[in-house]
Order: sequence, then structure tokens, then C-alpha cells
Amino acid sequence: MANSALHAIAIDELRISNPAFHQEYCLLVEGISNLIFRLAQMHGENISYSSFTESYDRASKEPILQIVLGSNKNEFYSHTYIPKDGGFIVGKNGVGPSSHTAAEALALIETEVRNAGWL
Repeated sequence: MANSALHAIAIDELRISNPAFHQEYCLLVEGISNLIFRLAQMHGENISYSSFTESYDRASKEPILQIVLGSNKNEFYSHTYIPKDGGFIVGKNGVGPSSHTAAEALALIETEVRNAGWL
């Protein structure tokens, strides 16, 4: 089964089992979309490609949000894991700072973007 389908199934289960956290997930997706739009407005001429995908880590069995921004000189990757017990982990391989709300996770992502020189 494709990773995006597994992601959708896991998030749908979250919608049923933890509606409040599912709402945080939706807010995070909206916030990341807005961040990418803002970056495109600021750096449109320098961003050669961008990607925002919903995927699934089969090893940890966790849904992931992946962001990729690239140019000829700079590439940026960000992964946000959504553990079964709630919260968000911003980092590689499910390791990194954790947060409980979409606002906190988005702040962590924006810090990564800023450190990479995109903000």
C-alpha cells in the first residue's frame, strides 16, 4: 500500500480516536501550506522546487509531513512525525524537538527554515 494511503488511514483513525488532536493536525497542515506560500512570495525567484507531502514511516508506523524546498544553491528538508500518543516531533527519523500543538510545531519548523536561510 502506498505511503500516502497509509498516512490517510492513520490520520482518519486519529480523527475518530482523538478529534481534538486531529484538529491540531489540520491546523498544522494549514500553517505549513501558508508558510510555503509566504516563502514563495518572498523567494519565488530563488525556489526552483517545493514539495509538501503526507507520507508514512513504515519502520515507526507513524504518519509524517515532509517539506522540501530547493534551489540551485540550497536544499531544505523538514520532517514532522505524528506519534500515536499525540504531539508532533520535528526532526529526522522521528528524533527531534517535540510539541503538543500545531502552533508549537509550526514555530519549530519556522526555526528550521530560518536556520536554513529561507526566512
